[in-house]
Amino acid sequence: MTLGEKIYRLRTEQGLSQETFGERLGVSRQSVSKWETDQSVPELDKIVAISEFFGVSTDQLLKETETVLGASVTAQDTAKETSSEDGFFRVEYRLGRRLHYEYKSKKTVGSLPLVHINLGVGRRAKGVIAIGMVAQGWFALGLAAMGGFSIGIVSLGLLSLATISFGLIALGSFAFGVISMGAVAVGIFSMGALTFGEFAFGASAHGAQVAIGDVASGKIALGYSHATGTYTQITNRQPFDYEAACRAIDAHVSSNWLFFKTWAKGMIQWF
Repeated sequence: MTLGEKIYRLRTEQGLSQETFGERLGVSRQSVSKWETDQSVPELDKIVAISEFFGVSTDQLLKETETVLGASVTAQDTAKETSSEDGFFRVEYRLGRRLHYEYKSKKTVGSLPLVHINLGVGRRAKGVIAIGMVAQGWFALGLAAMGGFSIGIVSLGLLSLATISFGLIALGSFAFGVISMGAVAVGIFSMGALTFGEFAFGASAHGAQVAIGDVASGKIALGYSHATGTYTQITNRQPFDYEAACRAIDAHVSSNWLFFKTWAKGMIQWF
């Protein structure tokens, strides 16, 4: 960090304008501006006055160093990297940018590190266990995550948990998957407030094969207030006729859906 950059940071941290700061030192606003943009360098007596004004040493002003989380970082060398038996750590700082932290284990599984943590704007983590703004791995945790088991704001995985979730099994506010659960759920087997699929269960359920909910529409539609389908039951919050509903499922739903038919029969009792 240059002298001008340090003066700028110290001044703005104190909430001083260039004009006010210049008045305190007995110089013009234009002089302060030139110092901060490195167009000129303060005279020696002004450097001493600046150090006394801000309560810092002249060494801190003149040496091109900056302390970041206990690591000494120079203007020429702005990355601090250390290694251990397990892996390496990197702490990086750039003027005007956010801190970047990275850890990558030396142990690998195939071509992937066992653990990769990469935190910082625009950074990607890729490993068996991956944690970062964008993460990809067998286990992935990030704002955007993709992997076997993924957790994030937006995630894609075999088992996915996120605000917006895509997966074989998807859970989230908006869930899309073979088996999905969420406020809005779309899938072969879906559960939630508003659901769409072959087998749908929720407040408003729309299932091509079986739908159970307050409002239900499907081949087999079981609803508390409204039901539309080939076979329907409206119970007004009373228990469904379980035996009749199971017979309808056996009669109207193809045996290709055997696994989900069994689940649907269990859901009748649950609802």
